[in-house]
Amino acid sequence: MAKRWKTSEVSYLKRYAKIRTTAELADRFNVDADGVTDKLTELGLASKDSVAEIRIEHDPLMKVYTQGTRALYGQKWRDAKKAFNEVLAKTDHPELRMGAQKYLEVCESNLNKPPAADDPFLLAVFERNRGNFDEALDLCSRGNRASKDDRFAYLASAIHAVQGDLEKAAGMLESAISLDPKNRVHACYDSDFDAMRAEADYAGMFESTE
Repeated sequence: MAKRWKTSEVSYLKRYAKIRTTAELADRFNVDADGVTDKLTELGLASKDSVAEIRIEHDPLMKVYTQGTRALYGQKWRDAKKAFNEVLAKTDHPELRMGAQKYLEVCESNLNKPPAADDPFLLAVFERNRGNFDEALDLCSRGNRASKDDRFAYLASAIHAVQGDLEKAAGMLESAISLDPKNRVHACYDSDFDAMRAEADYAGMFESTE
């Protein structure tokens, strides 16, 4: 449910947004980063860790830019990078370009920073994001992880799908769904599975069983 902002909270945002980070504001108001970002955008404000406010009316790239910032605040670095690259490739607005470039640098920094070595799943995601598919698949398969943990099965499936090996992708996706049925829903909206959803042989995997 969307947060109902009190007058006092809005006043606080107007007064302190530029000297507080999005995370600090989210923590103060007990709301997620997306909620803070949406309210700041509505008010025409920017937090300390945002680029100076950008409000370009009727520019479709603003939607892409906003999607990128939401992904960034959610630490979905790959999705954020994709959005900011699209903005940079198409925009003619200096402010929008400056903002996208700054955030893209943040994405690149985090994508190139290896996670703790004691978390094999984050390591697998890290290698996948770097394009090291074989290493990521190896991490997913060690100790039969993909047969016991839906996260590894789903990740392996996505990698196989991106590589065009739809048969292996289907097998891994079946395992991921059997371990956690929610993975069927995730796959329905995951661009990594676009090719599979377009194939009649695999389309049924993305249909609800309810």
